[in-house]
Amino acid sequence: MNPVLGFIGLGTMGLPMSGHLARAGYRVLGFDPAPAALSAATAQGLIACADAAAVGREAQIVFTCLPSQQVVRATVDALIASLAPGGAIVDCSTISPLLAAELAADAAKRDIGFLDAPLSGAGSGAQAATLSIMVGGEAALFERVRPLLERMGRNIFHLGAVGAGQTAKLCQNLILVSTLSGVMESVALGRAVGVEPQRLLEVMDTCLAPTRVMDVLVKPKFDGRVPFDHTSDGLTMIGKDITLVRELAERVGLKLPIGSHIQSLYRQAIDTGYGRHDLLAWYELIEQGVFDT
Repeated sequence: MNPVLGFIGLGTMGLPMSGHLARAGYRVLGFDPAPAALSAATAQGLIACADAAAVGREAQIVFTCLPSQQVVRATVDALIASLAPGGAIVDCSTISPLLAAELAADAAKRDIGFLDAPLSGAGSGAQAATLSIMVGGEAALFERVRPLLERMGRNIFHLGAVGAGQTAKLCQNLILVSTLSGVMESVALGRAVGVEPQRLLEVMDTCLAPTRVMDVLVKPKFDGRVPFDHTSDGLTMIGKDITLVRELAERVGLKLPIGSHIQSLYRQAIDTGYGRHDLLAWYELIEQGVFDT
């Protein structure tokens, strides 16, 4: 018999992910504080709940996909208090490995399992069920939820104890922002001397520069397939993630000169009022002289 599932956080990632589970025949209870998101979820087969605790009271396995550590902490606390012993929480948010370990320890006190399972692949990957999912936690619990993860992603990795998934995600995000920063500076430099981004990206495609970052994020924006979105908190969200990278490095006594400098640039952009800008608007900020270094 299929377990009853819950999904909390029905935004860009959570909405399509939960839809895959519902279409696979699972009973999925959903909650999101945004009425429009909850309405969209019910349209694809989810059962709306009033809050996170209501999801926990009926579900056996609950997925969370949330925007900040504070929201994750509050939501997981509500689930720990409401899930029956033997239940499980699978957190697909990006948080610190230390917080993931704390949440797992709190959940274990009530015989509730916890996996950290952050995502890579952006909204398009969530829609196509081609996400990479990086999982930390007990192997037995991972095997229990693996069939559900495979409904939402293509590349599923069990990396070790709780927090290992978050560590892998933060390392991946360090590569992401380092690559994007170089590409966006190249776009700004090319435009400054008269080479349009579309043509420059065509050249990069034939050289050593091509990466999945180019194919999935950069080219679709500059060839018009995907519009720039300056209402998405793009810089704020990735700025949060790169701050977590810096904090993790500091905790283990590692200096990251490139990552630390990039983190300071994101901080400048956010503090100057550009937090809602599209992640790929970085080149515009360079052209506008936002950065003082």
